[in-house]
Amino acid sequence: MSNENTLKDYISKAKIIIEDDKKLKKLIQDVLEKLKDLSNDKKSTEKLNDSLRLFIRIVNAYTSKEYTYVPWKTICLLVAGLVYFIYPIDLIPDFIPIAGIIDDVALIAWIYDSIREDIDNFLEWEKTKLK
Repeated sequence: MSNENTLKDYISKAKIIIEDDKKLKKLIQDVLEKLKDLSNDKKSTEKLNDSLRLFIRIVNAYTSKEYTYVPWKTICLLVAGLVYFIYPIDLIPDFIPIAGIIDDVALIAWIYDSIREDIDNFLEWEKTKLK
């Protein structure tokens, strides 16, 4: 399975999940639970943890219609990243110590970089909201 096909598969799953509030809430809950489990290895997972929590904030703000200034493609990529993170079978299975999380880190970093402008806009919006 090529990386391109894998990402397309996860984006397809993401589109289905985005349309179902229960599935989206379950996905977010699963991601947060898995992040708790990973928190023992803080150094290697800190950036991953921060990125995934940011992805969740953006998705929550979008689905609650609190923040809608984000392209549909970006939301699909964010949710695809969340799905990939919790999916038990990915390019390198997570049960393989250290290596198992490397593909998760790489994909989440790639998504982050791909949508950096949208993320920066969201963070700016978040700052103004807190004032």
